[in-house]
Amino acid sequence: MIRPGRSLLSVSTSGAILLVLVLFASPVAAQKTTLTLTNATVTFPAPAAADYINGYVDATGVTFQLAATAGASRTATVLIRATSASLGGGKVLGDLEWRRSDLAIWNPITTTDVQVEQRVMVKNGANDPWSNTIFFRMLLSWTTDAPATYSANYVITLSQTP
Repeated sequence: MIRPGRSLLSVSTSGAILLVLVLFASPVAAQKTTLTLTNATVTFPAPAAADYINGYVDATGVTFQLAATAGASRTATVLIRATSASLGGGKVLGDLEWRRSDLAIWNPITTTDVQVEQRVMVKNGANDPWSNTIFFRMLLSWTTDAPATYSANYVITLSQTP
């Protein structure tokens, strides 16, 4: 759940922006890879004037790690999507953006699964384990972002073949 707080021009909203993580994985019997998340609750600070000038406020990142648990070679894919249609308070969902730590390009979050990263894994071999971090930011506008509490949920999913 995202709850931004801000205090500008005598307008005050308190709170923290939080993203609540829901994790889906394959059934335990068929599981060949585990997905572990660190800092799954994402918190945005109350935006300052400099954030509005920059047009966004940064949040903490979510680190994911994949580790092979059985089997031979498989392709593991990490996906992300939102389960909320908007951020509430008149703020569109696309104002919440994400990127991998090793890439510079920001992507608006959507309600359909989007690939974060994909690698071929071999137990105790290539890419076992492997990890990365997903960073989040929220776009800000002096003219369109009314003082409010914003919230959304996101899902990180592990897909693997075969």
